[in-house]
Amino acid sequence: MTANKHFKRRVRERARRTGESYAAALRVLRRIDAQEHLMQWQRIEKPVFGYAVHVPQGWDESPPNMKVSPWETARFGDPADRRHNFTVYRAPTPPEWTPAEMAESVQARLEGLGFGDFQIAGAEIAGRAGARLDCAKHDAGRVWSVRHYYLVARDNARFTLGFGSFMLEEDDPLFTAMVERFEILDPA
Repeated sequence: MTANKHFKRRVRERARRTGESYAAALRVLRRIDAQEHLMQWQRIEKPVFGYAVHVPQGWDESPPNMKVSPWETARFGDPADRRHNFTVYRAPTPPEWTPAEMAESVQARLEGLGFGDFQIAGAEIAGRAGARLDCAKHDAGRVWSVRHYYLVARDNARFTLGFGSFMLEEDDPLFTAMVERFEILDPA
């Protein structure tokens, strides 16, 4: 029942977002889910930071880029396809901040970097209430789309799952599957 409820919500969200009919969105998501079941995943634990991610088999992990953010803990990508990436951040957060407030604070910084087309919405990450920030940067006829998911975990730690893509419509199911598989590890 729960899986079916979540799938129906995904169909409705896709239909709303793309303008497709419910039936068309249903066909597309069924095809995508069938492909996803064939995908091989690798689980990567980061016990020092308190999480585990699942990325497609064959994706590589690169060291964090501290010039981008001192809170970056890992970055992943497909060495054969550089059109998308995935980065995980873990940062302290004021205890009174909600995930939506975190998204709003990051939006201000991204605006300064030339991003626009902002949308903030609620999201579920690791079975907890979170927020999702979508935006894009238009440059020389190309669009770099960014999607961040925000989640507050124990000890007021904020996890940010950051995805970037030149082809967001195609990568949306992959990113959604990776967010659904994100795990917060129990302290040792």
